[in-house]
Amino acid sequence: MIAANILLLLICLFSVSGFQSFTVPHSKISSTSSLLATRGEVIKAAMALPLAILPLTASAAALPSSKPPVVLVLGASGRSGMSTIEACLKRSIPCTSATRTGSDPFKVVKLDKSYYTPYPSPVDVTDLSSLKAVIEAVKPTAIVYAASASKKGGNAQEVDYGGVKNVVEVLPKSTRLVLISALAVDRPDSQGYKMTNSMGGVVDGIMYQKLRGEDEVRKKVKDYVIIRPGVLVNGKDGGPVEIAQGDYLGGGLSRQELAELVVDAVEAPETDFTVEVYRKKTRTALQKEFEGQGSIIESGGSGKERFKGVVKDK
Repeated sequence: MIAANILLLLICLFSVSGFQSFTVPHSKISSTSSLLATRGEVIKAAMALPLAILPLTASAAALPSSKPPVVLVLGASGRSGMSTIEACLKRSIPCTSATRTGSDPFKVVKLDKSYYTPYPSPVDVTDLSSLKAVIEAVKPTAIVYAASASKKGGNAQEVDYGGVKNVVEVLPKSTRLVLISALAVDRPDSQGYKMTNSMGGVVDGIMYQKLRGEDEVRKKVKDYVIIRPGVLVNGKDGGPVEIAQGDYLGGGLSRQELAELVVDAVEAPETDFTVEVYRKKTRTALQKEFEGQGSIIESGGSGKERFKGVVKDK
């Protein structure tokens, strides 16, 4: 197997570079001098060399894959979760829905389900065993956390913090986590934070719990994206969406626009960052003293290049 890998590497090297000759150490063949070999001689010599003579670089050892990601959406029966699945299907990205009841949120929805699989058993983010089971069954390359507090699903501490903490605990090292959070979670003096955090009921303290969830991800996950959407409004398209960092700016956007950003985050080459997202025309400073502050990454655009220029979390 080693010899076959070395042979393949050399063939690729010559095919790409167009070299007609190559200098290899000759000490393992017949003398201590170097030999200027032809292609055939190099390949013949390589078959006799130990692996240490020809170390593989990361780029040579791991050729890029053309396979799309496999996405698992937690909290898939909610509107943001369903919109995320629809955005995946539009791009022919295989995805699986996981819901607290085990029901299929798209059972009566008409759409192309060629790349869609509903997970048939209940998945409760507050239950580690159900999370482990669905991850083992689906083997996702990316998990989207779209769950949040609800009357039947659990309060903010249980879902927006505890659920995220559970996912972090069972997340495979090779799996990306995309967490849907909220604007202003680390701006407790802003009006948006104060209003949202004090609504009472199961969502009481939700901003504080969302920030705790974010902190768990930033501390312990090696491959993540945290998306902080603005106010979710009606209407699928309202002009270019803006991406910012620093939690200085906010605005509104639709769930469909949010979903497209989430799928962009699944596919993005960048990792380990937090962004705020909203429609450009709705841009507002989260606090008066934030006027003119904030780092705007881009306006408009889509796809894998959406987050080009983003700054990693420290």
